[in-house]
Amino acid sequence: MYQKLGEVTLKDGSQMEIGVVLAPDPAHAEEIRPFLAHKPAPYDEHIRRSLLEPLDALETRFYVGKIAGRIVANVMTVEHRGCGILGHVYTHPDFRRRGACDAIMRLQMEDFRQRGGRALYLGTGFDSPPYHIYRRHGFRSVYPGSGAMVYQAEEGFERRYFAPRPVQSRPVRWEDWGPMNALTSILVGDWLRSVSVLRRVEGPTHIEASFLQMRQQVEAGEALVRVLAAEDGAVVGFGAIGRHPLWREVRLLELFCHPNFFDRVPELVQPLMKAADRPLIAYADEESVQKIAALRSLGFEVEARLRDRVRRRLRPDWEPSSPEADRDDPSAFVDRPLDLFLLRWEP
Repeated sequence: MYQKLGEVTLKDGSQMEIGVVLAPDPAHAEEIRPFLAHKPAPYDEHIRRSLLEPLDALETRFYVGKIAGRIVANVMTVEHRGCGILGHVYTHPDFRRRGACDAIMRLQMEDFRQRGGRALYLGTGFDSPPYHIYRRHGFRSVYPGSGAMVYQAEEGFERRYFAPRPVQSRPVRWEDWGPMNALTSILVGDWLRSVSVLRRVEGPTHIEASFLQMRQQVEAGEALVRVLAAEDGAVVGFGAIGRHPLWREVRLLELFCHPNFFDRVPELVQPLMKAADRPLIAYADEESVQKIAALRSLGFEVEARLRDRVRRRLRPDWEPSSPEADRDDPSAFVDRPLDLFLLRWEP
């Protein structure tokens, strides 16, 4: 479904119509897919499938700019219950430096707020030209010097989004894309967040591409992923079993949880343990006290302590002290080596 949002005059005087395509929309697939054909795997699969079929409860929107009926610029969002990811910001080379994407983002962000949007995440190069465009529209680095950025429509979003409340364990779904990104972007919690299934994730990290790669593993039967999800769509923890990057005779267990929800780890992990066809190996850095305790309560045993395998780069108690602290705050950083615990469980 296409909805016109408005018209703008670009820097060169040309008129551009701005509208939004809510996927699935096979009629617009013939326009949007070729325009974004430069997007590599795994992004291309999501673009193709979202335009042709529903992907669970995921909402995919393509905000497009048209000149004389031709798409010349695009901004995409993927969302669930007000939390999502902004990406695929692209202008055709023949129409650059006219303010097309900046104009689209003005209407796109206003549309997001009017629909009750709560938070959007994105990844870009820190201090790059796009970084400063996103800052103009209200995005801020997740931590100083990071190209992982977040826009929060409401003050205290993260505190409310991860507040203790009832959650359920279920298989991962497409609509978890944005909420899982919100989870891996938190400042608190374990430093080591994933070893392989979501690639290696240390500290607050944008996982836009990693989620899609994980989805491919799930659909190929190479990984099993579950989440702890609240009624409002928030994902407060995830667990997964997949291939160990080194040893075929074991499976890798991944576990990352917001600190408020470690008491729910058993219902997240036990279904994964029941599905395991071989021993499970899990890793936890030495500061992950809750994670280690939760795994040991489920029968995992510490098999090895690997010295200085992880380096914490961000102070665990850091909070932004000013509106500009997300760009430059030397007090945020540490360089602390952490030991890594290897835990093993036998079926």
